Amino acid sequence: MIFLLTAFLVAFLLDFLFGDPHSALHPVALAGKLVSSVERVCRKLPGGGIFSGMAGWFLMVAVCCLAAYVSTWGGWRLNVWCGAVLAGAWLYVCIALRSLIDHAEAIRRPLKNGDLTAARKALGMIVSRDTESLDESNIIRGAVESLSENVIDAVNSALFWAVLGYLAGGLPGLAAGAVFLRIVNTLDACWGYRDEKYEKFGKFAARADDFAHWIPARMTMVAIAFAGLFCGGSLMRTLETGIRHRKDHPSPNSCYGMASFAGALGIRLGGATIYGGVAEPYPYWGDGRSRLVERDLVRAERLTVVSSLVFAIMILGGAWLWFAV
Repeated sequence: MIFLLTAFLVAFLLDFLFGDPHSALHPVALAGKLVSSVERVCRKLPGGGIFSGMAGWFLMVAVCCLAAYVSTWGGWRLNVWCGAVLAGAWLYVCIALRSLIDHAEAIRRPLKNGDLTAARKALGMIVSRDTESLDESNIIRGAVESLSENVIDAVNSALFWAVLGYLAGGLPGLAAGAVFLRIVNTLDACWGYRDEKYEKFGKFAARADDFAHWIPARMTMVAIAFAGLFCGGSLMRTLETGIRHRKDHPSPNSCYGMASFAGALGIRLGGATIYGGVAEPYPYWGDGRSRLVERDLVRAERLTVVSSLVFAIMILGGAWLWFAV
């Protein structure tokens, strides 16, 4: 258990100190480059688009998880503490907590100075919605929704799969579990589109991504509810809002984060959102204020960090119980 804790501490410390290095040699960036080569090869396979996409998905997952497992196993064979640090380093490259906060701050700072143009541009770097005509409140709404959705995708799910990997295969399994989640995310981002090119080829990647986030999303709702107590929120209101709106989004997982954030912060999120000039009529999530201010983004940033820490405590506690029993 001490080695699992060490790996988590290493990962969070590295993320706090360095964030996302944005390097071409970053393992996730290297995997992203490999995706296009794998796609070219697998599209030539017989059996149709769905089979080709499945083959590509399994090949990418196998190669990347094996690289993480073998490298960590090698460090572990030299010295168990070396293995713990290597596992923590792999987990670090698979989470992006500081990156979430940095992107939110890049939106908040120009807002504080009254520069809506710069804030819209910063928001456009992390969301796919149209941002050119958004007012201050809707810029903040977009930033808060991005934080609340990505705290699952970019942090908590990786922690969850890392612990599952540790329970199954020790420190090498931890590294492989974290990489598994990040590669599943990457493949969904590259292939999980409902267009002519990827409707069949990317179907398995999209469904696998939904599966990978299914349990972490629901656990995150609970983590947000407890974290909200440190951000002026109500535990019961957060849970009630998250449960009530859990199905009010095309994604089976996204609303667990977004609706819970709305409940914890006492605000209202959702509503009509414009993509490519076309308004998407999302329902509203939450019963609080719809007019958001810069202070709400500050609170959302704090809630993101605290809920991730609460989630980490939850799954580490679960691992401790597993070993205790």
